[in-house]
Amino acid sequence: MINRAQAIRILYITGVILSGAAFLVLLGFVGSRQHTLLVKSVVVNIVDQDAHDFVDRNEVLSRINAKGKIIGKPVGGLDFTLLEKRILSNPWVRTAEVYSAIDGTLHAELEQRHPVVRVINVYDEQFYIDSEGVFMPVSDRHTPPVVVANGHLFNRFSEGKIGYNFTLGDSAGTPLPRTIGQIFTTALALEADTFWSANTEQLYVNENQEMELIPRLGQHRILLGDTTDLRDKLDRMRTFYLQGLNNTGWDKYELINLKYKNQVVCTKRN
Repeated sequence: MINRAQAIRILYITGVILSGAAFLVLLGFVGSRQHTLLVKSVVVNIVDQDAHDFVDRNEVLSRINAKGKIIGKPVGGLDFTLLEKRILSNPWVRTAEVYSAIDGTLHAELEQRHPVVRVINVYDEQFYIDSEGVFMPVSDRHTPPVVVANGHLFNRFSEGKIGYNFTLGDSAGTPLPRTIGQIFTTALALEADTFWSANTEQLYVNENQEMELIPRLGQHRILLGDTTDLRDKLDRMRTFYLQGLNNTGWDKYELINLKYKNQVVCTKRN
């Protein structure tokens, strides 16, 4: 004779089996429906459209329809991975996801790349570096307000992204990234700081492969050197602005050197 506990267990197992069977039937139904369901419309969602305008809906639709108009085709016959790769072939697109709804609507959601610095190298090539270190071409559609880096920069756009090659190192023997890597690191730090983001116009690489920051205010240059103690250098300069230049005048000095730890060395204008 089956007791109460055994009966409950049997009912539970039966319920699990029936639920699993129902789920498999539902999957079969959905799969069968997808093979007959036709694409009725395409919805493109650019999630960061307010931040950047590198990509528009028509350009995305053009890539989706590159092998023929997709509306009217069976949803089950679509290669979503291929469609995503077509969208990602746009150099300004960071991520892309394509999926279908049960009513036949095809959704394409994408995120654009976020540039942090515009590079002008010695070959007169111009390109952006995004927040992930990927090189981006300039665009006729959109010019983001980012810091410009120029001077003795020899990296080519064809390199594609920030490399992992390092210089010999700083005074403490710590490996430092190549100049382009230091430009990228500095640009990220400037963007993350509201004061420096608003007050930096240019990063210049001099003949010694040292970085000079050109501020929007004043006629001076700020010699950073490399990225060693970068946060400390920027904080020292901000303090000098508030406690020094506000009293002596913003155009008194030609060069402000932050290379040396805990020091601000100024060269007066002739």
